[in-house]
Amino acid sequence: MEFSWELVESILILLLAGSLAGIMAGMLGIGGGIILVPPLVFVFDLMQVSEVLIPHLAIGTSLATIIATSLSSAKAHLKRGSFDQQLLKYSIIPTSLGAGFGGLLAGSLSGGVLAMIFGFMAVVVSVRMMIPSKATDEIDYEPNRYLIGNLTGLTGIISAMVGIGGGAMNVPLMNMMGIKMHHAVGTSASVGFMIALPGAIGFVVSGWDNPNLPEFSFGFIHWLAALCICLMTVILAPLGAAISHQLNTKKLKQIFGIFLFVVALRTLWRLWS
Repeated sequence: MEFSWELVESILILLLAGSLAGIMAGMLGIGGGIILVPPLVFVFDLMQVSEVLIPHLAIGTSLATIIATSLSSAKAHLKRGSFDQQLLKYSIIPTSLGAGFGGLLAGSLSGGVLAMIFGFMAVVVSVRMMIPSKATDEIDYEPNRYLIGNLTGLTGIISAMVGIGGGAMNVPLMNMMGIKMHHAVGTSASVGFMIALPGAIGFVVSGWDNPNLPEFSFGFIHWLAALCICLMTVILAPLGAAISHQLNTKKLKQIFGIFLFVVALRTLWRLWS
């Protein structure tokens, strides 16, 4: 790869995107894919990658970075006790199978319909979270962790296909079904790892024999771009986790609701534009 100002611009964009994704991952339990896919698309366009390959390469690379980001975020939340071990145990198999399935499908299927369903669902959930609830934030009933764990298998399929860590769906799902907000954020970080790893493997397999991939590609994963992003996400995810514990539950819900609403609008806008 020859030196050029486009290369410098690409590296700076990836470092900045990685910084933001790391903080958001730690603070809100998301993997950062929602933030990372747009700049990755821009960078691959600068690299003159084929337009046909850019979406798959951006999503696959995003999932690869979430592996490191989610581990860093989960470790920080575990130290602070914001973790539901029983729910995580029930989530391992459904989430891993769903994400692996979604990663393999993404190589040949359009995610347009799934993206539209996710967009509308995210609007409903985000509005619910942004509007202050009259009820107390304390959970006064025992959540069905077995059911929640199995539902993460469905979110795993969608998340892997669109290159996100699943927090945008799993955090509100867990919270609405009785998991305390800080525990939902912390547990979602670990679930993000279980989505990203098999999902990324699926993208490697589905892009393995493609002859038009750019250099530094491993299937549909650009490992050099992933490395630039991970340098920042791993460092800054613990900072985001620390920030999350300085906010009360209601404020955290509202922040996540605003974030999810923006994500939903961006998803729907891209489908209709």
